[in-house]
Amino acid sequence: MSSILKQQKRKTLFVIFLFLFSYSGFAQIEEDVLRFELGFGLNQAFNNGYPETFSSKGLNLPTINVGAQYMFTEQLGAKFDLGFNRLKGEGSTDDFKINYTRLNLQGVYDYTHIVGLHEVKKLKFQAHAGPGFSFVRPMSIPYNNDQNFFNAIIGSEFLYRLNQNSSVFFDVSYIHGFTSPDSYLYPSEGLGAFNGSILTFTIGISLSLSGCYYCN
Repeated sequence: MSSILKQQKRKTLFVIFLFLFSYSGFAQIEEDVLRFELGFGLNQAFNNGYPETFSSKGLNLPTINVGAQYMFTEQLGAKFDLGFNRLKGEGSTDDFKINYTRLNLQGVYDYTHIVGLHEVKKLKFQAHAGPGFSFVRPMSIPYNNDQNFFNAIIGSEFLYRLNQNSSVFFDVSYIHGFTSPDSYLYPSEGLGAFNGSILTFTIGISLSLSGCYYCN
């Protein structure tokens, strides 16, 4: 009789263990821990990043951002992303194009509760900032004006949930270049050079890779 009771206790403990293990695994999957982002948009280069006699042509296409984000808590996380921007500039005689690429490691802060909309499950507001590195490559010019410099990015993102695992977002970011325009013996030699800061506006899709984005 006692052996039967012992077997039943073991079975009961085993079932409880399986239940707790399954529940724990399910809870981890349901948390929004890891997600992927892809965005497209516009950029604006600041004129003080160009050498003398050159300037920006205004808003430029395209801006493409791709990255991954990991949330350590409900409000704090980190993201690593790559941004590609096509800049257009002009001088007294020549127009030119520049490929501006950046890599950044950023901290992320969810401030939805500060906005007062944390009960609206479809909305999220996040701020992000961090250091990085920029690679500037002019296109089709006779001078070697490639530039590499450190940067820092700060931005804010608004997300709207489409379903359990995907959201659309709108992001505004400022990328500051820790550098200054080079000096050239002849102004024309500065064609295509850019050592400066840009502003980006992107719209994109955010996909949760670890379960439901807005589950509690």
